[in-house]
Amino acid sequence: MGMRSSDPADAAERLRVDGVLVQHLRESGLTGPLWDHFHRQLLGRALTIVTRLVRSGAMFARCGKHGRYLYQQAIPLDEAEELASDAVFEGFVIFCERGLLGREWSIENGQPLHEYFVNACVLAFPNVYRRWRTRMNSWRDVDLLDSFASLEQVVTEGTPEDAVVEQQAADAAFAALSEDSRRLLILHDQGYSHAEIAELTRLTPRAVEGRIRRARLTARQHTDEER
Repeated sequence: MGMRSSDPADAAERLRVDGVLVQHLRESGLTGPLWDHFHRQLLGRALTIVTRLVRSGAMFARCGKHGRYLYQQAIPLDEAEELASDAVFEGFVIFCERGLLGREWSIENGQPLHEYFVNACVLAFPNVYRRWRTRMNSWRDVDLLDSFASLEQVVTEGTPEDAVVEQQAADAAFAALSEDSRRLLILHDQGYSHAEIAELTRLTPRAVEGRIRRARLTARQHTDEER
């Protein structure tokens, strides 16, 4: 990824520092202040890199280098961010279980720790991408607008004209959301739990909760702008 130092001495020192850090993290059982600081920085850095890879389409080439060939489908920018976030989350699990606790990462492998993590995210991406494509295909024939009854339970106690304005604002906010976000809001509005939505959409309950929260925030901001 062009991250390695051109100076062998600098690269060796980086690996040495990573080795000392990993030793401390393993001894702590991936807990404590050092771990908290380390994994927050690691996740933030990786999310930036992985989002760029997904948006540019370079992620597919990276997956191919690992023998994981995918049919490349155009991904909307907002969906690319969600896919990148899911890949980083699942890559983090691989990183912890295999790289740190499973001791797969070592100085002898010659790969800096942050590069190893990005590669773990690349390895996680195919499953994330396949689930996304499955969701897109399984929802293709669903008439979302007919299913959408209310957004943020807009209640108006004013005149009929006020109600029209509120409904127009809600409709505009709904239309501004991505297709996946609209689906999640519909299911949530119909009373499905996060676990039930996760099973239907092949996401984790945690991912469902985060996406619904972001979708509601986006919708609320757009509604305020339209009023």
